[in-house]
Amino acid sequence: MRKNILFFLVALSLLVLSQALAQASFYARPLGLQTSRMKGEDVYSVQSYLLNAGYPEVGELDRIYGPRTWQAVINFQEMQGIKGDEKGTVGPNTWVAMFYSGRIQAPIFSRALQLQNPRLSGVQVRSLQQRLLELGYREVGEADGFFGPKTQAAVSAFQKRLANVSGLKVRTDGVMDGVTWANLFSDFAPEKK
Repeated sequence: MRKNILFFLVALSLLVLSQALAQASFYARPLGLQTSRMKGEDVYSVQSYLLNAGYPEVGELDRIYGPRTWQAVINFQEMQGIKGDEKGTVGPNTWVAMFYSGRIQAPIFSRALQLQNPRLSGVQVRSLQQRLLELGYREVGEADGFFGPKTQAAVSAFQKRLANVSGLKVRTDGVMDGVTWANLFSDFAPEKK
């Protein structure tokens, strides 16, 4: 009886620890099946998430993006109806589906958003402005749906904070790329201090 309780407590502790580690990871690159297997903490985060979300086909939490992880990602994408990322690849949209449970619905990332003339506008811009405001990046002004100089400044401030907190080498020029998007809409997006 004691062995069963001890085993249960150890298993529960490992589950909680794996979830905590998964939450501590930042999105740095698209993850997919390659001849030279991708390895790292981001792979572990995805594997841990999938296992905890009911995708046992992911197999061992070995931090290696192999065929089993690839298949589990495909199954997850199909079950969640994820669009915009290549089948079996953890791109910005799949990452957000895994690691974001917020109030603002994150639209599909389809292209980089940046300051240009005429100004970009639409649902994606408004969503990123709302998320920036939620995280305390007030330099964005208001969520008007237009990507202007204030939005660029807020994105740049977020990118600098992300680089500082995560240690990732990310762009800090105010261009909303896939890496910035996935981290902005993750549950562990750094708030402005």
